[in-house]
Amino acid sequence: MMPRLSIDMTQEQHKRLEELAALRGQSIKEYVLERTLSSQSNETSLTEIAALQQLDALLKPRIEAAERGELSHKTFAQIKQEAITSAES
Repeated sequence: MMPRLSIDMTQEQHKRLEELAALRGQSIKEYVLERTLSSQSNETSLTEIAALQQLDALLKPRIEAAERGELSHKTFAQIKQEAITSAES
């Protein structure tokens, strides 16, 4: 039998962990094990962390709007241009 690890966390923390794992195409288990046990995890660049934070900031309001049932009829190109314009200002 393999040992198990249980961690109490809020719904928001679990959702955030799930989102970070999904961004990397991993399960939560894969993500946590890689980030905590991999020698590479100790070498994670600040650039990667900053990129994930920027992506999170970009997607969070859109995800929240979608969860409220608010749909956008914008094209990918329009959303991309808005993000570029917003980042430049």
